[in-house]
Amino acid sequence: MPTVGVVVSDISNPFSSVFMKGIFDACEERGQSTAFAISDGSIKRERNIIKNFRSSSVDRLIIQTCGDNEKFLSKLDPRKTVIIDRPLKKDIFSTVTSDNYDSTLQAIRYLQKQGCEPVAFVTLDIKSVTTRSIRCDAYLDAIEGHQEPMVVSFDTLNEAEVRLTDLFASSNPPKGIFTSNGEALKIFLKFARKHRLVIGRDVGVISFEDWDWMEFLNPAITAVRQDSYTMGYVSAKTLLEGGTPLGAKPETKIIESRLVVRDSSELS
Repeated sequence: MPTVGVVVSDISNPFSSVFMKGIFDACEERGQSTAFAISDGSIKRERNIIKNFRSSSVDRLIIQTCGDNEKFLSKLDPRKTVIIDRPLKKDIFSTVTSDNYDSTLQAIRYLQKQGCEPVAFVTLDIKSVTTRSIRCDAYLDAIEGHQEPMVVSFDTLNEAEVRLTDLFASSNPPKGIFTSNGEALKIFLKFARKHRLVIGRDVGVISFEDWDWMEFLNPAITAVRQDSYTMGYVSAKTLLEGGTPLGAKPETKIIESRLVVRDSSELS
């Protein structure tokens, strides 16, 4: 029996392991075997994995792309390919993703309502990962007419330190921080601890992605919780139902997230 191949960009992110479980469960229910492979954010590795899958018994693909690989991916069969999490810049395949724009807009407006202005958007490299770009677009729309943009994007810890230091040394430092994912939150928390910024007093914080440890911090972190299990399950279901028929317009299925309010997003 042909196998469903799943290409995962970042296995270290808890989000990925949960959507993988959703894919596995949906495939198992339908008597379909699965094979998982990790690109680790490498375009070259992503391409090699897909080539190896296609030369073996793998008949269908679910891909969490690392980004900047659309020319290669566009050659795949849309009936046998589904994109999960990170939409491509062009609608080529059926896609299952979070409500990145709406949930970010809600989070930024919540910070504004709590008096945490101006708000800064803190993110790892924003260029290649479409979900980060979508979240940044929502941030820019939310702050329009309220403040000037404060987007802190970085590739390394050193860059993050320099840019965050400059931001908080400015004449109008942020009172609110929105991090684009859990990894960006960890980096900001390290910066805050080093510079003795007290979350909930000096700055309000919301993170996109709700990792388990966030509720155990003091203060607990307000976060956008994605339904990654459903995202995985729906991706597999969509794929096994035929993906996008030839000549049809690809469908994007949006899985709703919710804002989990804790103590970090209010200033005392």
